[in-house]
Amino acid sequence: MAVADASVWINLAATGCADRILGFYGAALEITHTALSELEGGRLKGRQAADEVAALLHVGLTQVVDLDPEDEDLFLSLVAGDAAQTLDDGEAATLVHAHRVRTMALIDERKATALAAVRFPDLMIASTVDLLFDPAVRNGLGEAGLGDALYGALADAKMRVAAHHVDEVIAYVGRARAEGCASLPASVRRALKVG
Repeated sequence: MAVADASVWINLAATGCADRILGFYGAALEITHTALSELEGGRLKGRQAADEVAALLHVGLTQVVDLDPEDEDLFLSLVAGDAAQTLDDGEAATLVHAHRVRTMALIDERKATALAAVRFPDLMIASTVDLLFDPAVRNGLGEAGLGDALYGALADAKMRVAAHHVDEVIAYVGRARAEGCASLPASVRRALKVG
């Protein structure tokens, strides 16, 4: 089991094969009501991730979870205060829920990941790329399918890629497609054009 923040669901929706990815992953992937509300708010901006998650909920590939009332103080400590030390509501809810039920949190934002390492040192944190590189997902999609899924998330959702994953992501996506992915570091894209 794992709980994923809104950014991960946005990336999964952009892959074009979220249902297959979750089927191959084989573990329950949850979303908090708070993160789901953030996705719903994206509809006003023309974003489709909420529709994708609604479809996944309908077929039972994910489920919505609530924060426990006892989580309120911890949640508030993550969303109120100095901007440098706080998170958005969806990220905070994802971390708090994962911490309480002792499961993995899937979050892509650097700030959330860094703050989680300080506030929840024993909490397992992974990213969308980690999910896509899960052996069962990788094998299920195959090399070409994984490359297309990664490219969809990069091109359409501006998926963040941690430095230690960049080379492998490019290998799957292909140099030509990677050059146009604005979410990859500019230095990487420049090197691709030169190389």
